[in-house]
Amino acid sequence: MTSTASVSEPQVAGPRRQTSASDRLIDVASRYGTIVSLVVCVLIFSALRPDVFATTQNFLNILNQVSILGIIALGLTVALVQGLFDLSLASMATLGGFMVTKWLAEGTISSPVLAVVLMLLVALVIGCLNGIVVAYGGVSAFIATLAVGSILTGVVLGISKSATILSGIPDGFLVMGQGKVGPVPAPVVFLAIVAVLLYVFLEQTQVGRHMYAIGGNAETARLSGIAVKRYALIALGISAMCAALGGMIVAANLGVGRPQGVGDTYLLDSFAAAFIGASTLRPGRFHIIGTVIGVLLIGVINNGLSIMGVETFWQYAVRGMILLLAVFGASFLVARRR
Repeated sequence: MTSTASVSEPQVAGPRRQTSASDRLIDVASRYGTIVSLVVCVLIFSALRPDVFATTQNFLNILNQVSILGIIALGLTVALVQGLFDLSLASMATLGGFMVTKWLAEGTISSPVLAVVLMLLVALVIGCLNGIVVAYGGVSAFIATLAVGSILTGVVLGISKSATILSGIPDGFLVMGQGKVGPVPAPVVFLAIVAVLLYVFLEQTQVGRHMYAIGGNAETARLSGIAVKRYALIALGISAMCAALGGMIVAANLGVGRPQGVGDTYLLDSFAAAFIGASTLRPGRFHIIGTVIGVLLIGVINNGLSIMGVETFWQYAVRGMILLLAVFGASFLVARRR
């Protein structure tokens, strides 16, 4: 049906406007510019510090450094596909890391696997509650998740009395952040699993296609018979689970359960990675492969600047500029398509 419409349309509307060379150049740049930037950054840092940057161990270090960011950003991408901003990610990550270490250290739950699964279920419930407030309460996702994030922060600080869990955490849990599968760090393995699962979910399932339809035009999706409201629960539930998983891996990596500040460092970069991804391969659309590329770009830049001895405050400035450019680029491409 689609091909028939596309063939017959010129016969009614007349000849199509010729695509100019500048339009084609912009299209190519918008699709592949981020990938080219990633390759250029790798080449530059490799040329400047080949003995340190351009090594297999350092590339594994980069993947390890961005793995937690990647997991959180991939969950956020699912929400952004529907146009939902999840600002509770930072608090959700902190809650996830602290509660699991508390349960295990105090013996409330003896099995690390059970503790992790239970925390993921708790995160799913919280994410679905976010979705209920947004979809059925008519509250903006930006405001609702900001408020829920504040509530979670208060809950964690109240439960912990601002005390960090320093001991009693079993090795079976620490392997999530400190273990390896061959030469590959365990967090990288978790990142790969999450990326594959969410890619298949969004690209190969009807639910994922419905999410893209809702993100494109919610009213049209509703009129076509899609239960738009319930998809907000799914999207924010997945986002919350990924944030909690990221927080648990942080706790396992550090070997402590911190009641504050764990997820704050990932919030800005998660949005930056997702928006960079929205200007990659599929300009103006959030998608898993794009977010992975965005995460890698941030990781390479951070790692390269650190190796070059650049001050930390400049690294923050660079990340902010990357986010600004990514948002501008994605907005420009969406407006251009319209």
